[in-house]
Amino acid sequence: MGIKTKHHESITYRLYDELKNHVGKENAISAKDLSAMFGMSKRTLRVHIREIRNSGELEKVIGSYKGGYYVCTKEESDTVTTHLYKHVFNLLKTIRTMDKKAGRDGQMKIKLGEFFKDAYEPFMETDEVPQSRTEG
Repeated sequence: MGIKTKHHESITYRLYDELKNHVGKENAISAKDLSAMFGMSKRTLRVHIREIRNSGELEKVIGSYKGGYYVCTKEESDTVTTHLYKHVFNLLKTIRTMDKKAGRDGQMKIKLGEFFKDAYEPFMETDEVPQSRTEG
């Protein structure tokens, strides 16, 4: 069974093609200009940007800052992904802390399930003593 390619709306491809003309933070295009160019609200623009960022088919890394959106250079891509990892880890820490607090107050606990355990557990404080991998 082969990898399935998601086909995006044509406007998403057109937006992606426009963004490829704006390489590097110094060449960013504002959300206002992009919205006007494609006849959409800024909210709809963000939906399409998120789709581009999450697409395995559309390979360029899209960065953003208060000045607008742009295709990242290699160095900018590294900076963007590092920033996103830090943000995610901070969110996981917050979730873990809130989960602990909710448990103390008898509030409902958030269940992330076993599927996510490998992703968040290494970054969290636990009361458990780690077991050696060589122990049976």
